[in-house]
Amino acid sequence: MFKKIFLGLLVGLVLTGKILAQSVDYYLPYPGILPDHPLYWLKMVRDRVGLVLTTAETAKAEKLLLYADKRLGAAWALIDGNKVPLGVSTLTKAEKYLEQAAQLRDSFTDKDKLDKAIKKHLEVLALLKDKSGSYGNLVEEMIRKLEAVNSQAEPESVTVTVDDATTAYEALEKLAVEKNWQLVTKDYDFGKLVESVNGYKNDNKKAWIYYVNGAAADKAADKFELRSGDKVEWKYEALKP
Repeated sequence: MFKKIFLGLLVGLVLTGKILAQSVDYYLPYPGILPDHPLYWLKMVRDRVGLVLTTAETAKAEKLLLYADKRLGAAWALIDGNKVPLGVSTLTKAEKYLEQAAQLRDSFTDKDKLDKAIKKHLEVLALLKDKSGSYGNLVEEMIRKLEAVNSQAEPESVTVTVDDATTAYEALEKLAVEKNWQLVTKDYDFGKLVESVNGYKNDNKKAWIYYVNGAAADKAADKFELRSGDKVEWKYEALKP
């Protein structure tokens, strides 16, 4: 029965242009047996034991996110199958797992994956709120809590006051080494372009842009020579249309 419902959801997303256009590029895993299955309790026991036995922070963070995603998919199927009370209860568990995963944010190798997961959960919660009847207020509360988490997820800026760096890029590079951040760059004819800082990547909506003493720079970061006391600010900001 679930496979039929899940297939229906996929077809609905393909045929409805509005939903497809707004969909986050993040795919939920197949949830397996649903909470209305008589053997579901075995799955719950297995998951809890799995978490207890997982001691590495990165592995635990990934596992929490997987559990959150699977329960979100299960809740979606239940609510679409007119089992709203059980579906909303499952949604609650999904968001608790996601909240725990977000608390381990620094442990994720790919933080962009967590950010996309949060946005996907917000997208699905908004879709299910209107289908939840008298439980809509509970789903709305989940959305508010998750929006608060999402607002804290993306950095606004990284500020470096120069003492011994010679270029704007070197200032960021030294801070990245100090903070153990992953820095991804690409070389072009005009110079070096910072493509990602600690998992936050440039895309068609946001990018890393640097300012020196409050003024936007007009050259590649490795070509901008600094003086003692200069303040370099790298901002992960929305691109202007």
